[in-house]
Amino acid sequence: MAVPYSVFVPFLLFSYSFLGGVCQQLQTTNQCDGRRVYMYDLPSEFNSGLLEKCKFGMAKWLNFCAHNANAGMGQALEKVNNSHTLGQGWYITDPYMIEVIFHNRMRRYSCLTKNPKLADAFFLPYYTGIDALKYLYNANGINKSRHGANLISWLEKNANDQWQKHGGRDHFLIMGRTSWDFDFHEIGNYSWGTGLWQMPQVTNMTGLLVEKRTWMPNEQAIPYPTSFHPSISQLQEWMNNVRAAERTFLFSFAGSIRPTMRKGGIRDILLQQCAEAHECILVDCKKHRCSHNPQKIIETFSQSTFCLQPRGDTPTRRSIFDSIIAGCIPVLFHPESAYTQYTWHLPQDSNNWSVFIAEDDIKNGARVENILGSYSQEQILQIRNRVITLIPNLIYTTSSGEDSATAQLPDAFDIIVQGVLHKISAMKLQET
Repeated sequence: MAVPYSVFVPFLLFSYSFLGGVCQQLQTTNQCDGRRVYMYDLPSEFNSGLLEKCKFGMAKWLNFCAHNANAGMGQALEKVNNSHTLGQGWYITDPYMIEVIFHNRMRRYSCLTKNPKLADAFFLPYYTGIDALKYLYNANGINKSRHGANLISWLEKNANDQWQKHGGRDHFLIMGRTSWDFDFHEIGNYSWGTGLWQMPQVTNMTGLLVEKRTWMPNEQAIPYPTSFHPSISQLQEWMNNVRAAERTFLFSFAGSIRPTMRKGGIRDILLQQCAEAHECILVDCKKHRCSHNPQKIIETFSQSTFCLQPRGDTPTRRSIFDSIIAGCIPVLFHPESAYTQYTWHLPQDSNNWSVFIAEDDIKNGARVENILGSYSQEQILQIRNRVITLIPNLIYTTSSGEDSATAQLPDAFDIIVQGVLHKISAMKLQET
């Protein structure tokens, strides 16, 4: 007997709807295979509670409350300076707010799982660098070796099964300072750092820092947050503008001499060479407070073909990422400033996106202007085009990181998560 049309059509529509839902669920499941992250729901004392102490509560001289705005990106630049010319997507971002920025992006990660048994990796949203402030700058009466001890105690009490499975080697956390800040050391009467790295449980985890100790396998360097946090459309527009920018200076340098730096070192030599050169523009960071003045830095770098990036107090500088975002070819003087640090985010063929001049060459009289002036326009254009393609790798966008547009332009967050998952997967294979 034939099925009546009035019965068949609703059944067919229901079948398509049901199967479509199943297929979509299977597709989502497949996309998350090997990518599931379990994010611990830590007590507020390890993250948001620290931000509540932003006004002189972590260090007596420090008020970083303004930097907490917009999920750690800081105040929008147009609200602070409505006459700025950089366009949309710019903020006044403090580089040490990376822990807050990453935590908020992880909340929107599509492959988060609430079931730790299904997790491929475990993320601890502990604001390690912010918590370190009270140990680094309020040393009197504070036992620096206790930094992180409360976190370990909490894990042993509340997550022992997950921790014991791989001894913590499938866990990772963001540590928003240089590695040296977590490695207590004494030189004569001077001491620095907390005792975090002295805890064996912590060294089992993967620590993601803005600067790592290159010989430590559990450490990985990730890009400093710049002040640029665009949407995908804003990013594409910016890249087009950078490609078309008119560059009237051969090179530039943003920096200053600091009392802690050795006189006669490379930084003061470069400052002198820039001042004497006809095609160099200098930004004095003593006057312009470069770390919280993106407009001055980016405008300068956007007018420059090359940007000098010598070491500072430590080998790395956020300015390296500012220069790349501005389409300015970074000039490096030490391998640990970038090449051996950001191996997940920067390609190994460094001569195709940067210029390297050894520090000793500068100390022995090499002139930066002569070296950079020897590059042909064809070479410059080729290197700059490669630099511009790196911009998405180095920024933390406002996107969720899971739409089709971002799949083609993964940002720094996407690359970090992919790198962590790959590292942990390789560890598990070695254990089998």
